[in-house]
Amino acid sequence: MNWFLYLVTSNFVDEDGELIRKGDAGVGQCSMSAGIIDAPYGTMYVISEQDVKAYFKKHRLKKLKPHNVRRAIEAFYSHREKEEPEEVEFVFD
Repeated sequence: MNWFLYLVTSNFVDEDGELIRKGDAGVGQCSMSAGIIDAPYGTMYVISEQDVKAYFKKHRLKKLKPHNVRRAIEAFYSHREKEEPEEVEFVFD
């Protein structure tokens, strides 16, 4: 099973009538492939269970807590953004 971080990008009312606000987040397990997915009212960031385990091992974390899973996912994608080269447009006059 993979792990996801869901970041809410717009306010909405869920099926229980609770207001979910922009900026709220949640983590959990899913069977979706790893990647960044546009979802209703937000964005899902999905990484593999192996990547979560590697983060926990590197940071010597033993307890599976939501905030630690969120950190693992955020670290994975912030690291990927740094590795990807910037697009540079050259203009010659």
